[in-house]
Amino acid sequence: METKWIRGLFSFSRKERNGIIALLFIILILIAFGKLMPLLFTSEKTDFSKWEAEVDSFFAKTKINSTTDLPVSLSSFDPNDVDSIGLAKMGVPLKVASNWLKYLQKGGRFRNKEDVKKIFGMSTQLFERLDNFMVVKPINILPVKVKDNIIVDRSHESLVLDTFKQRNFVKPVEKPVSLVELNSADSINLLEIKGIGPVFASRIIRFRNLLGGYCSVSQLKEIYGMKPENFETVSPCFTVDQTAIKTFNINFSTVQELGRHPYIGFKTARRILKLRDQKGKFYSTNDLTTVVSSDTLLKLSPYLRFSQ
Repeated sequence: METKWIRGLFSFSRKERNGIIALLFIILILIAFGKLMPLLFTSEKTDFSKWEAEVDSFFAKTKINSTTDLPVSLSSFDPNDVDSIGLAKMGVPLKVASNWLKYLQKGGRFRNKEDVKKIFGMSTQLFERLDNFMVVKPINILPVKVKDNIIVDRSHESLVLDTFKQRNFVKPVEKPVSLVELNSADSINLLEIKGIGPVFASRIIRFRNLLGGYCSVSQLKEIYGMKPENFETVSPCFTVDQTAIKTFNINFSTVQELGRHPYIGFKTARRILKLRDQKGKFYSTNDLTTVVSSDTLLKLSPYLRFSQ
């Protein structure tokens, strides 16, 4: 009995064996891919040549052999305004100084002392040694008016002040937006409305085509993603020309034509055609009350024709 129980633990069905083989095959592929990764993708090597040249120059000037330790000299400094020689004087290791300068060369700026900790290789001991000597100058944001746009310059404060100190900074005035008629507007007209982006412009036009036109601005609430606060913002910018609505004759429409309408759908369309086959043609919305709800009929009525 015990032997059968143990055998049961190590017996597998055909599907389980196939699954185990497939899993082992995937594991082997992942291991091989991991081995080939270093050969296929080479990491970028840090160039220390510029740093080494500057340090060698410093050694030559101070007549200090490069194999000896540099004398540490700490004084007040701005971490956003340092060079390789200054960092060497403060005893910053080669790799840390290289990462520091590379960060500044790419446009990075330290907004406070704590940001210096983010430099790769910066140890707690080194940061504590430099902490009392770091003075981070505030970075001013200077708005400069150029034509109709606002340019914000976050660096070279003195240069910007000297160049634009005589200019008057004027806040751009927003142009009033004229009312847009929903049934004739294209995507360009819709994008002029504040709060309407490319996605909503596309949805407004698509829903209009499915409806046959808008009979009320309130129908924008039915568009997917239109939140109440968005509707309150954009609705005053629209008008509706109800004469542009496209109606359809319900007595001659097919299931496909009725089913595509947002207020009907294919399930209700089949009910309408079944009722039409049984009782004949419709003459008013009252003839549809048995297959369409009153709320839906109220919204649907502007799009219906009953002419024979």
